[in-house]
Amino acid sequence: MPVSDTKNIFYMYIESEQSPVDDPVVLWTNGGPGCSGLLGLFTEQGPFVPQADGTVAYNDYSWNKIANMLFVEQPAGVGFSYGSDDDMHTGDDQAAVDNHQLILSFLERYPDVKTNPFYITSESYGGHYMPTLAKEIVDNNADGAINFKGFAVGNPYTNAQTNKIAQYTASYQHGALPAPLFNKWLDKCARRSIIDFQNCTLLEGAMMEKMTNGINPYALDYPVCVEDSASRQALTLMHKIHESTDGEKTEASAYLLPVENYEPCAEDFLLAWINTDETKEAMHAKTDITWGSCSSKVRYSNKDMQKDMAPLYNYLIDGGFDLNILVYSGDDDSVCATSGTDAWIWDLGYDVVKGKYWKDWKVDKQVAGFVSHFKGGAMTYATVHGAGHEVPTYKPKQALELLSKYLSGEW
Repeated sequence: MPVSDTKNIFYMYIESEQSPVDDPVVLWTNGGPGCSGLLGLFTEQGPFVPQADGTVAYNDYSWNKIANMLFVEQPAGVGFSYGSDDDMHTGDDQAAVDNHQLILSFLERYPDVKTNPFYITSESYGGHYMPTLAKEIVDNNADGAINFKGFAVGNPYTNAQTNKIAQYTASYQHGALPAPLFNKWLDKCARRSIIDFQNCTLLEGAMMEKMTNGINPYALDYPVCVEDSASRQALTLMHKIHESTDGEKTEASAYLLPVENYEPCAEDFLLAWINTDETKEAMHAKTDITWGSCSSKVRYSNKDMQKDMAPLYNYLIDGGFDLNILVYSGDDDSVCATSGTDAWIWDLGYDVVKGKYWKDWKVDKQVAGFVSHFKGGAMTYATVHGAGHEVPTYKPKQALELLSKYLSGEW
């Protein structure tokens, strides 16, 4: 789908199994920045899951059970999306403009759902994508072209500093870091107003090496894939959030981003399956593009990655746009740990709805997490107990229940 004269965004639209005519349309994109929305489709909440033998299996907890799902690969240069060399330099504002145009083009191409409720969803660097896209929509939707109802984002990367502190703290508390190293960093790099960036970069590099040495930072209590893999690109966010203000980057040892629904090598299976000509032709993708989980072509603004997204929540909640916002967090993640979300979401300044403060929610009579509602229900914050960074991957049944509660208006 073209979003400009040179930029073309690859998408897959999968109708709801329930009622395509009436059900909401839910856009999904992955984070990164620069990681493919097809990761969400094929390793998280889509209906098809690639297998080791080159076949696909059905996902019993696919989100298209209850919604029309629009999976997109953005910005241009990610996955099967493409553009000119100049298009590879982008950032939050440009991504929001392009994704807004993508939605408008989609609704023109699929007029049957033009008036259906429309939601946008993501995870990880979606903590930037979603609030900036939401602002772009509400600021340019006077004609009501999009029946925009709100956004949901999981384990969002929102504030660079609080996210970094939460990441190391979660890893330390799970036994992935030695106390002397962690406490030295905490004292010299997290508790001081004036920071020695050179020494802190060295300390953070040492911690990163230990954190990624056989432990899954995206889901601390889950196994990693022990097979060789070409997929090092999924380290994108972990590397970039540890860039110091002078632009130096700390390096970590290589490991595969685990996509583990009792199968830690699922991304390997996806890479092999999706890059066959047969699959590309069936998906109507360009066969001369080699698909990767995250793009090495996109040059995303490092300055944008340092921006605090929390003020955008105030703008969207207080602006009279009547949106429903859901922030959820798998509590087994260290990359965008729950305590990092806690560090900003409770300070937005909103009262918790009476009787809806940190209430447990259950699936199969077991506690699936805890939920609080703010400002008359305009925003909900839910944890997902035992889930990693990609909540639908690690807790698929709970993730579908979470989406159902959100889309139905219960949350």
